[in-house]
Amino acid sequence: MKVIVIEDNPDHFEIIEDAFASITEIHAQVVRADTLAAGKSMLFSQHFDICLCDLQLPDSAIEQTVEWLSSQTHPLPMVTLTSLHSIEIAQNLLHKGVQDYLSKDELTPLLLYKTCRYAIERFRHQQEIAGYNQDMQVFCDSLSHDFNGHINRIKGVSGALKSDLMERTPCTANELQWFDYLEKSTSEVQNLVSDLQSYLSVGYVNQVFETVNLKLVVDKVVASLKSTLQIDFEANMPNELATISGNTALLQLLFQNLIANSIKFNNDRPIIDITMQDNGNYVDIILQDNGIGFDPVHAKKIFSPFNRLANGKKFSGSGLGLSIVKRIIAHHDGSIEAHSALGVGSKFTLKFLKK
Repeated sequence: MKVIVIEDNPDHFEIIEDAFASITEIHAQVVRADTLAAGKSMLFSQHFDICLCDLQLPDSAIEQTVEWLSSQTHPLPMVTLTSLHSIEIAQNLLHKGVQDYLSKDELTPLLLYKTCRYAIERFRHQQEIAGYNQDMQVFCDSLSHDFNGHINRIKGVSGALKSDLMERTPCTANELQWFDYLEKSTSEVQNLVSDLQSYLSVGYVNQVFETVNLKLVVDKVVASLKSTLQIDFEANMPNELATISGNTALLQLLFQNLIANSIKFNNDRPIIDITMQDNGNYVDIILQDNGIGFDPVHAKKIFSPFNRLANGKKFSGSGLGLSIVKRIIAHHDGSIEAHSALGVGSKFTLKFLKK
């Protein structure tokens, strides 16, 4: 096993080197880089099986080292070396692709061996999953492209037939109704394909987590819906919402589906109230609407794919919106609950981990 240790303290490096030397299960060739720049250069020019990197280095503050470790471009397993006061930082790095961390204050040969073996195995699994994710994304894109290609051809032929027929003779009301039905049906299939692609893609696309201001996300979604929907609605929220670690694109899709649902399933002017509540290690984002509501016995069922509780003729849709929401929030290590009753609106409580 060839190991690179990016560590500026020679005493700490000697402890690590001695620990590797005392591990009988492996023969480790340990190389040291005393700065981040030197470590990057060696990683670029040589092959290593694993990298152990200190967070505080002479040419890199902790924030800069964390940014480099979070870039997820390293072709080998990464283990952070920490002191007791930086363990929380190291733990957060696990969510950004780093395989493991070691506290230098508690380092033993056995712990070092297990950590390195587990990190290498974890990295191998992550690489396999990344390959599966890429294949799934290609599949989703291909599925969407092929389906939409056929649907667009059907719509094109339908439009051409309608134009040709109307040039030769006036269409009857029944014939126009059939053309409208065909256009509406193909549009609904396109929406279904788009929703299905979104549903399948959650968790499989390459998603980078970053610091996300939920107020900015919701503001953008509301502005987008107001410009695209021909429905007047009201969305109320405080001046500030939580800041979490998440994927901006997925969170926009989440709130777009939730708010669009509140607008769609409504017999009056839609009013959506969004509030925030601190809940220990979590923050709750609560969305309350004045819509048609649903029978509370279906509170869990509504998050199932293709489940539609409302009248399908009056309220069109794919039945995937809330299942997409649930997959996205699960991908953020959160949860969602729904509470409602017929005719009194619905309340959705989204639980996010605090940043």
